[in-house]
Amino acid sequence: MSVPSKSSVPVNSNDFEAIIDQWLDCESDVDIDNSDIVIESEHDTNSEISDSDTNSEYGESEDTTDGKVSKFYYGKNKYKWSQKSFYSRNTRTLQHNIVVNLPGLRNSYRNNSNITPLQAWSYFVDDEILFEILTWTNIEISKHREKYQIYSSDLRDVDIIELRAFIGLLFYSAVFKSNHEDISSIFATDGSGRDIFRCVTSKNRFSILLACLRFDNPDDREARKINDPAAAISGIFNRFVNNCQTVYTMGTCVCVDEMLVGFRGRCKFKMYLPLKPVKYGLKIMCLVDAKTNYFYNGYIYVGKDSDGNTLDENDRKFSKPTQSVLRLTKPINKTNRNITADNWFTSIELIEELKKRGNTYVGTVRKNKREIPPEFLPKKNRQIGSSLFGFTKDITLVSFTPKSNKCVILASSMHHNSSIENTGKPEIIEFYNSTKGGVDSLDQKCAIYCTGRRTRRWPMAIFLRVLDISGVNAYIVHKTNENFNDIARINFMKKLAHSLVVPEMERRLQNKRINKEIKSNIRRVLNIRKDLSSTPLHDHLLNPRKTCYLCPPKKKRKTSYPCYLCGQPICLECSKKVCKECIGISEEI
Repeated sequence: MSVPSKSSVPVNSNDFEAIIDQWLDCESDVDIDNSDIVIESEHDTNSEISDSDTNSEYGESEDTTDGKVSKFYYGKNKYKWSQKSFYSRNTRTLQHNIVVNLPGLRNSYRNNSNITPLQAWSYFVDDEILFEILTWTNIEISKHREKYQIYSSDLRDVDIIELRAFIGLLFYSAVFKSNHEDISSIFATDGSGRDIFRCVTSKNRFSILLACLRFDNPDDREARKINDPAAAISGIFNRFVNNCQTVYTMGTCVCVDEMLVGFRGRCKFKMYLPLKPVKYGLKIMCLVDAKTNYFYNGYIYVGKDSDGNTLDENDRKFSKPTQSVLRLTKPINKTNRNITADNWFTSIELIEELKKRGNTYVGTVRKNKREIPPEFLPKKNRQIGSSLFGFTKDITLVSFTPKSNKCVILASSMHHNSSIENTGKPEIIEFYNSTKGGVDSLDQKCAIYCTGRRTRRWPMAIFLRVLDISGVNAYIVHKTNENFNDIARINFMKKLAHSLVVPEMERRLQNKRINKEIKSNIRRVLNIRKDLSSTPLHDHLLNPRKTCYLCPPKKKRKTSYPCYLCGQPICLECSKKVCKECIGISEEI
């Protein structure tokens, strides 16, 4: 039976159904050839073909079997990751991982082979910062004098020697862990106080300096706050940051993170971070050396949209975390250094932008990023300790399963292979663990010897944290000294504080109005003894009698006896009897 053509049967024909049945019977008898049928992949095959040039340069990708198995992973936004690295394990160190500038002191600061603690600290808190503070502090003190219409020695103007001594006392309070101790307790005379504080200044003077310390011009502060909400301290802070960048060159790995300065007073950009020990305070974004914890760059976070204040218009189009990293890393662009940060900062756009600016990046990635393939997310059937790698020409993505139904995802533009360490973890994770704690370690060191005191003024809180950071940086610089003798940090802080207060104590020793007891303590601290070699012996009585120089002035005790060696009037209660042999020894002296 001949089968009519499909196109020759009209729909309204009476034999329409019979003809259709005949066609179906004929179709079932024909063998179908499947050799030319291609199953279309869910991925964009055209984009795979466009990467042929890249594959030819770094090696051919593996062939697919019948077109069903793909050798690429795809994110939600079709971002493509290869299962095979573009670089072999025997590849030499890539150019973007070679750092030319050696870490340590810059050449202009290497001339001195014996850097004292005071010199190291002065690199960061220089005379320009101190004179700036000195100027506005004296203006504030003069306002107090006019307000109370009195002139007391406690309200006199401060000079550079006394300001350094005041900072030295703040460092002593950090060493003694007395930064939160009441001032009356520190200056107590019943034996429970600290003698070094009374040797340097009085309790009232110390309190006045704490209250009157200022850091900027109050007359134009409101105008400057329009563009800079932290205008009350930003000048001093920026000068300090500039000094940190001038003195030292960081190592090959740096860390970006946030630091919280404890503060519970009034401030419109005060932050609440529940995971931090202090929880409430002022946030400082920091760039530090991952190995030495040297503070290199930072800025005070003053609210929304403040991360890109120093960036151009093109950079401000990026996300806020990206702007923060670009702002902090601007001084180290084109140096091939690696930057480590947590998942709040990490994004593919940040890694690609840092690559353009001559730096690499390693950091954890949040699981909601659209570039992450579904295969990299936590799954119950993934083996514990297993790793999954994805590669592009510049970025490596790794997903590690430490626990059941858990995974850690990291991205790196520094590593380009699937190396696994002896611990069973990928090399990227081991590297991240060794470099992620730079800012946290700096924060810990500042907390160990902290000058921060309870205050209602947020600029004062920032300044005290600057002092803490300067102590850490000075210790790091001091350790680079050729003649460094492995001094403990607590001894370094004591030497630094002592060097700052010595000039003020020497000046007070010459002041005739200072209490005799305090002068005696100053001589003991400075290890000063009277030179009695040229003093004649005094074995005669005084006429008329004079007041004993050791007794309290209120007693007004008169005496006719001078000291046998120095000739000062001394009563019998304050003197001691000695035998003739001891007198002979004193004559020999």
